[in-house]
Amino acid sequence: YTPGRNWRTRLALETKLLSVSFLSHTEMKKLNMDSWREMFYEKIAEVKPQDYWDLKMHQNLDYNDLGPGWKQSLQEHAFASFQCSSCQHFWSSVQVVILFHMYLDQRRRQGWVKMRVFRQECYECSEGKLEEPNFKEESVQKVLENLVISIREKCYGEYVAQLSEVTVIGQHYGPHRSDHCEACRLGIHQRPKHTRYYGRPKDTVYYGTSKDTMPPVQLPSHNLPQDTICGSFVFCCVLWTICILIFIYMNSWI
Repeated sequence: YTPGRNWRTRLALETKLLSVSFLSHTEMKKLNMDSWREMFYEKIAEVKPQDYWDLKMHQNLDYNDLGPGWKQSLQEHAFASFQCSSCQHFWSSVQVVILFHMYLDQRRRQGWVKMRVFRQECYECSEGKLEEPNFKEESVQKVLENLVISIREKCYGEYVAQLSEVTVIGQHYGPHRSDHCEACRLGIHQRPKHTRYYGRPKDTVYYGTSKDTMPPVQLPSHNLPQDTICGSFVFCCVLWTICILIFIYMNSWI
C-alpha cells in the first residue's frame, strides 16, 4: 500500500538524518583530544622535524603559574560552539579562550605542550553549569598555527615577522557575555579596547602573535638628534671664521 510505504520511507529518512547528526556531533567532540594532537603533530613536524613534541589537555592549568623553563601563550579569540546539557540551548562564540604552557628540552630534543580550554555557561537556564566548547576543524587549524608560531618564538627564540590571527569562521550573534565566561571570571580574558594601536606607540612594531610575544622594535625617527644639530652649527661657524681669516690675510699682501 502506498501510505504504508510512504510512512516507512519517511521513518527511514528521519532515522538516517538523526544518525548523521549524532555522528557529526561525535566527530566534533573528538576534536577536543585526538584530532587536536594529530593536527598539531603535522604542523610542528613541518617546521621542527628534528624534535618531538607532545600535546596534552590539562584543565587544571593556571594562568601565569609557570614552572622553571616553561613558556606561556594565550589565545583569546578562537571560534567554537556550545550546547547546554540541561536545556539543550545552542550558542556560538568567537571569544573562546585557550591557554598553552610550553617547554622545550633542547638536550633531549623533546617538547611538551599543556593545553586548557576555558568553558562558557548557558545564559538561557539557571543551572549554571560550565559547558565544554565544540570546535570545527577550520578553527582548530588556525589555533594550532598560532601555537606553532608561539613555540618557535618563545622556545626557539626565532623571529616570526608574519602576524597570524585566528580567523572567525561562521556567524556570531550578540556581544560576549563575560558573566557566563570562565576565563572572564578568572580575570584572564581581557577584551581589547577599540583603538587602532591598542595602546602601543605608533613608531613601535611588534613581531609575533601577541603583544607580549617579542620585544618591540623601535622604528627610526624622522627628527634629527639635538647634538647633531649643534655639531653642524659649530662646524659652520668654524668654517666661516677660517674663510674670513684667509680673506683678511690675502688683503694684507695687496
